[in-house]
Amino acid sequence: MPSVIPEAYENREQSFLKHRILATYLQAWGHKLGSRARYASTDLYYVDCFAGPWKAKDEDLKDTSVSIGLMALRDAVAFWTAHAGQALRAHAVFVEKHARAFAQLERFLRENVIDGVEATAKRGTFEEHASAIARQLGDAPAFIFVDPTGWKGAGMRHIAQLASARQRDVLVNVMFHHVNRFKDDPRKFIRDQMREFFGLGEADLPIELDEEELMSLYRENLRRRCGLLYVADLAVPHPTRSQTFFRLVVGGRHPEVVRLFRDVEARVCGELAGAVREEAKRRKGQRGGQLDLGLAMPLLVDPSHQARHQQGLENARRDVLVVLAKGPRRFADVWGNVLQSNHVTRGDVAEIVVRLAVDGQVIWQHSERRRAIKDSDLLRLGVA
Repeated sequence: MPSVIPEAYENREQSFLKHRILATYLQAWGHKLGSRARYASTDLYYVDCFAGPWKAKDEDLKDTSVSIGLMALRDAVAFWTAHAGQALRAHAVFVEKHARAFAQLERFLRENVIDGVEATAKRGTFEEHASAIARQLGDAPAFIFVDPTGWKGAGMRHIAQLASARQRDVLVNVMFHHVNRFKDDPRKFIRDQMREFFGLGEADLPIELDEEELMSLYRENLRRRCGLLYVADLAVPHPTRSQTFFRLVVGGRHPEVVRLFRDVEARVCGELAGAVREEAKRRKGQRGGQLDLGLAMPLLVDPSHQARHQQGLENARRDVLVVLAKGPRRFADVWGNVLQSNHVTRGDVAEIVVRLAVDGQVIWQHSERRRAIKDSDLLRLGVA
């Protein structure tokens, strides 16, 4: 049976899923924003605020965010150079404070120059370089990746310096397992660090928040501090444990941000994670001396994602009606709102709206011959 998990990610399956989410989102983002080169000369930035590289097993660093970011920019430049009339200039900015990792990063960038991609490495902390990077970006489109090893140094006010401008997508890895262990720690320096990380200002982090409450607080503060219109998060499944270790939070100013994010979530956290879980369990059983007869039917979808998706479907129906209770809305406005707090896709919301229309709870203005709902279609509540 062919392996789903690359050799470089053995015993790092969660990092594999995290990197697949990053790579899939970045490829689509680079292609979409790079299309601006059809009309004018365009600059495109990828900023990796905690670059590492960390725990890389692949000599070409293919199992790191460094290589993933560069490959996405390379592909965007190659495609739009061939198809656009104007130039697309791509830039990658990597920040790393640890001397050994920074030396490896510099060596990799020096030995792997990519045509059309300008890559620079900055030695020091994200906090130290945030202001200078913001000036470097100007008003150019940029993808900001924030992936700290804990929470220290990833204060929301520093993220806001880069993510507050237009045409910015930000993806933050909240190391939930670590944050959850220390979120109620009474020591002053921990309380101060938590306030900084959650963007609370002088307010303290409320105690005894559960996972969803904690992530809701992070999402809403990221929205407020960065002036974002669309914010959502997902849980990266662990292949052998039920606890949450990584929660990825995305933010931007266009509904396509959450549409793409939820599509990637369904593909990676659902389908791919299910296959990764089965392979990890099989490997663990083989190491433990258990005989795998191959009789168990593999899961098609990771069960933790499946549970979140099912709950999201139930909540999304309610949320559609809540949105429309405020007045008529275009379908794009409806799904853009619903996807932020529910682990569902645009297609899921479309099916929900169609069923509500059949039941008379929603009035869908469209041609009767057309069955597919469009983003521009007007929706309003049915008459009770």
